[in-house]
Amino acid sequence: MNQVIEFYANTQRPTKVQAVAETKTLFESENWRRGDAGLAPLLIPSAVTIRRRLDLADPYYVYAKRHGTAAANARFTLFENGPDVILPLERVEMDENKLDVITLLTLAGIWDHLPPERQEKLESGRRWIYIAIDCATKCVLSLRLAENPNSDDAIRALRDIFRDKTPIAQAAGCESTWHHHGGVQTLVTDMGSAFVSDDFQGTLSSLGITAHLPPAGTPWLRGHIESFFRTLGHRLMPLLLGRTFFDTVERGDYPSEQLACLCDDDLITILLTYIVDIYHNEPHGSLNGETPNQAWERLTGEHGIMPVPDGLTMRKAFGRPLTRKLRGDGVLFAGLSYSCEALRDAYLHSPTRDVEIRADLSDIGWIAVKVGTDWHPAIANQLGFEGISYDQLIEARRSLRLRNKRNAEIDAPIVRRAIERISEANNRAFTLRELTPFHVTTEDVSRHEAALHYALRSDADRLDHMSSSDDPLASGIEIRPSTETQTLPEQQSPNSSETNAPARRKRWTFNNDQ
Repeated sequence: MNQVIEFYANTQRPTKVQAVAETKTLFESENWRRGDAGLAPLLIPSAVTIRRRLDLADPYYVYAKRHGTAAANARFTLFENGPDVILPLERVEMDENKLDVITLLTLAGIWDHLPPERQEKLESGRRWIYIAIDCATKCVLSLRLAENPNSDDAIRALRDIFRDKTPIAQAAGCESTWHHHGGVQTLVTDMGSAFVSDDFQGTLSSLGITAHLPPAGTPWLRGHIESFFRTLGHRLMPLLLGRTFFDTVERGDYPSEQLACLCDDDLITILLTYIVDIYHNEPHGSLNGETPNQAWERLTGEHGIMPVPDGLTMRKAFGRPLTRKLRGDGVLFAGLSYSCEALRDAYLHSPTRDVEIRADLSDIGWIAVKVGTDWHPAIANQLGFEGISYDQLIEARRSLRLRNKRNAEIDAPIVRRAIERISEANNRAFTLRELTPFHVTTEDVSRHEAALHYALRSDADRLDHMSSSDDPLASGIEIRPSTETQTLPEQQSPNSSETNAPARRKRWTFNNDQ
């Protein structure tokens, strides 16, 4: 009767009814053999008795024989939330996931101004999301939307782990701060193409972070991030219009496409509000009733956190890689010239004129330059651009160009004042756009660089910060007519005695003998 287990534990995955029937057939065959041998027949058990014996079989053995050992390990794993950790940022888990909501692929503010026929044709789709979470405190360290899984957005999500994101939370209208950041000891990801790419792994290596990539089919080794995605799906997604339910059967007749009304700015604002103001302030079961914010304050107070890598290391790891020509005033990027002692020495003695640079688009006040085999910080020659983003600089220059198209060169102080005049609403929009797929790409930088034919002048900076006037002629040289005017003789036209011909101007020529 034990053969019923082997009948059922088969890769063909027969039903229990089929396994019981096969077992009864086995008894009948054995009785035929025993009858021919003159032996007494065996008592054939009932189907209920055989089924009861099958139910007593080892569940792991049966499932492994039917579905494979990998599937059995995933189903019967003893871990739910992954390994236990104590220190903040000792272990950080990052993953990508497709959101259970359809959003409009537009910028904020456009939808209400489109005619109905354009709204019907507007493409809609589901965004991907990158999330990084600290396993010790359950605090979310980074959040980013993406059109599709890719290494660039994965690297941007990694970059956010090392900075205070409170300005981003404030731009979304959050009341709580998003100050959780620090150095990472171990980063755990899956085997997705974005995480195993050379760019992502090279960035981790340059930062000295230990990369852990559990094999596919072992989600319990990334239990913290998997648990957060389940929480996000059960708590937030049901509140959003246009959700897809992840399953066509569960979705039923729900008109996801017709109800899609969230653009990327709306979606990132909702996600930030939920994470920063709700999730971080709610009691967490695995934290024994503490909120993630309380756990962060307690553990960082007891153990501290690893320091963030220095600015030069961050520029090397996350800066936009570009190549520039070496000039007398250093190298040029975004219309600003950057210089340092290493660049000046290379300009005098190095035959190589191509310089590799790394630029952080969130702060164009300085860049990293590679001279020989070493990296050096190069400061902008124009003053006052510390902490200014690339978006703000481009917007300020664009507005100045529109106001005065004939002015090819613009003084740096004028640009700084234009940046200060950019409204607070625009600054919030620039801040939130960093987390959406509409961030500045490498192609955008190349296109803008090609349009900048002139560098920003720093004459006013060098001349004791002289204030530039709005009148381009105010600082010019005044030309006045001479008090003694020379009277030129009038020449009469030979064909007319009544009208005077215009005075013939003296023409200048070159005399080779003088």
